[in-house]
Amino acid sequence: MNTVDSSKKFFSLLRGRICRRLGISNFRFVEIESKKRVLPSQARDLRKFLEKKADETKSAFFFDQFLDTPRMDLFKRGASMRLRYKRNGTQVYLQYKGPGFLEDGLLYRSEFSSGRLPNLILEESHHDMINFQKTPIRKILSSHLPREMRQALRDHLGADVVSRISVGPILSMYQKEKFKITKGSAFLEPSLDRIFAFQINAGGLHPLSTFWEYENEIKAEGKSLDAKLIHLPDLLDFDRKVQKRFDLKPEPLDKYHRCTSIFQSKL
Repeated sequence: MNTVDSSKKFFSLLRGRICRRLGISNFRFVEIESKKRVLPSQARDLRKFLEKKADETKSAFFFDQFLDTPRMDLFKRGASMRLRYKRNGTQVYLQYKGPGFLEDGLLYRSEFSSGRLPNLILEESHHDMINFQKTPIRKILSSHLPREMRQALRDHLGADVVSRISVGPILSMYQKEKFKITKGSAFLEPSLDRIFAFQINAGGLHPLSTFWEYENEIKAEGKSLDAKLIHLPDLLDFDRKVQKRFDLKPEPLDKYHRCTSIFQSKL
């Protein structure tokens, strides 16, 4: 077997192993990233450091509403689902991330998006509201999901759990400063996020947490997993430089589980 065939076989086996662990069949939906906690006192200097290293920079503001069942089944299974509001609420998407695993300090997860949801738009009135009465969560889950996303939900959660997704226990707003660093056939997307999260319950709206995070995700054109895997050493090397400079602590949890974990004993 020549070198090219050996390389193809290696990546085929690696793709298969990752997909099996994530419970998906299509490697295009694999997300690979590192996450670290950032102290407020570190944020300014970290932003300047990333600006110097980046080929491109971009700032974005997101508003997320995380969804779950009344018994918090997604939280307990390590999955997360959120409605993401972009462009000041004029575009709404449903995103799902399945249970992941940590390896060599990196978080592997499956990631799916519904694409823009029809009929969910910001009202052009003084209320500035998005009205869900005509498009409930159950209808979104039954009618507006791509085939791969629907299959992942069934495989990871089961039809019974999916049918009970009906509450939005966490609201999260965050400012994301994204930086793009090109690495051959892939690119790194380190970011600095400031998160404001709230828990919703019968007692009212309660501030849950305000914190900073550093993320670094490996991305590639066409969502090529081979390109991501080839350039994982670049991601790890860049993170070592960040770690050496700022001594950031690893963050093993995604935003939903980090925000919610403080209330776990009360759920």
